[in-house]
Amino acid sequence: MRSAILSCLFAVVTLAAAHAEPASGRAVEWASGKDVFAAAEELTIDRRIDGALTAAGQIVILTRDAHVKGDAWVAARRAAIEGELEGDLSIRGQEALINGHVKGDVTFYGGELSLGPDARIDGDVDYYSASTARIDKGAVVKGEVNGKAFRIGGDTVTRDTRERWRADHMRDRRGLAAPGYHMSAGGAVVFGGLALLLGLIAPGAAARMRDAATAEPWQALGLGFVWLVGVPVLAVATAITLVGLPVAFLLMLLYPLGIVFGLVAALTALGGLIAARIGSAGEGALGLVVGIVLAAALLWFAISIPVVGAIVWLAAVAAGLGLIVMALWGPERSAS
Repeated sequence: MRSAILSCLFAVVTLAAAHAEPASGRAVEWASGKDVFAAAEELTIDRRIDGALTAAGQIVILTRDAHVKGDAWVAARRAAIEGELEGDLSIRGQEALINGHVKGDVTFYGGELSLGPDARIDGDVDYYSASTARIDKGAVVKGEVNGKAFRIGGDTVTRDTRERWRADHMRDRRGLAAPGYHMSAGGAVVFGGLALLLGLIAPGAAARMRDAATAEPWQALGLGFVWLVGVPVLAVATAITLVGLPVAFLLMLLYPLGIVFGLVAALTALGGLIAARIGSAGEGALGLVVGIVLAAALLWFAISIPVVGAIVWLAAVAAGLGLIVMALWGPERSAS
């Protein structure tokens, strides 16, 4: 099983590099069906893309000639969107300017979001930023704008304090522990279902994670934190060279998946621990179901606590990632 996992990871990296096609300058671009993945220090998209677009770089520009039929995900220090997007737009960056037509919703995480005079958003705009969005009086947003409160007064934007925005934001989103750390009741059900699926399909791995959580919980946390910090550092280091750009981009894509796997693993291990402590009712598949349901409810409640929830979320992700490593590559353990 371990060799198979390593082989799959090697194959993914190899295929990504093999399908990479040079764009312009130091850009690397490859396609999966109609979807396009592109990375460069300075990336410019000026054509039609029939699928989704995933783009990363110091500067990412979608010119007026750009037309994306699917969703677009952009990670950049500075991003400028002037073309037409038929799906949703998600941006992670320091600064972003939207001055084109987005037919779906817009989500922004970063320093400063601006909507230009030619911006037309058919859906909602959700932004999470330290500053109020700058919206030109000519911009059109058909949906709602959620984030820091603002109003247009001539050519100026009235700014609210960071503290007021934080309080309003936490009040509006029920269950929010801190910006970026949130698990709804539906999310708890989904993660619980994935944890149950893992426990039923791979009971041996689930048992090893449970035993590792009992025997060496601090080691699991340490390994998880190393992964959480190390992957972004490794992505930045490999992106310095042209050869390493596909690997860096792949690491960026896999990073959110690692967080999901961490939460699922944490729920699986916690559910196993709960099942082992409820006597005969915790035996077999029914016991696993009961344990994971209780674990999901407990984690959902803990993450919903303001401020504390952020620590719980981070600890759960780190511990889950560490338990995966210990279950796959660590020695056999038995819970005492």
